[in-house]
Amino acid sequence: MQSSASPTLAEWLDDESVDAFLARHFQKAPLARPSAAKSAMPLLDWNVVERMLAQRVKPDMLVVRNGRLLDPAPQTFAELRALFDRGYSLVLRRTERYDASLAELARTFAPQLDGDVSIQLYLTPKGFHSFGWHYDCEDVFIAQAMGTKEYFLRANTVNPAPTLDAMPRDMHFERETSPAVASTLIAGDWLYVPRGWWHVARAHEDAMSISIGILSPAAARAPVQKHG
Repeated sequence: MQSSASPTLAEWLDDESVDAFLARHFQKAPLARPSAAKSAMPLLDWNVVERMLAQRVKPDMLVVRNGRLLDPAPQTFAELRALFDRGYSLVLRRTERYDASLAELARTFAPQLDGDVSIQLYLTPKGFHSFGWHYDCEDVFIAQAMGTKEYFLRANTVNPAPTLDAMPRDMHFERETSPAVASTLIAGDWLYVPRGWWHVARAHEDAMSISIGILSPAAARAPVQKHG
């Protein structure tokens, strides 16, 4: 894929400048835009997934159904499709290392954002979800490539600024008191989920999503404690 065809944050924002997005939303509040990520749709379909699974070195993969992980991960495309048909979501991680077009997306998408860029692919069957309520250290941009998915989000008052080296095993979602908001994405839409925001998603149709994670330097490590 040529660089000129690769989506950028500025293109996705459409009528809003990158500076305005950084001031109003980045690490502050979610943002959804309909039809603004259509350029990302050709980057993910079953053919893309099949090519990745045919490689000698395959991407790291999680198999999960409604919050429960399954081991081991599939080794062939046929095994992956069989699990998908049984209601399992497939999460392919760091896929920019295994696909040239996704590598170009990672390189060009967010040059204005300081941090490590990684691309995860979510394949979610109709009527199911992958993970339950959780939050991430990364800022996440989700482009819907296929199907319809409803996302629920809540501000995080339990651990509002999580860091990678201090992520708890139990996130204590039961302690959260903030209200939930919802956003439904169809193919070509995108959603920004700020670092630390709770979220969960449910597929209303068989769905494929591209998740672009930005791990900022502040989120990569816990702050140094000063003792005086």
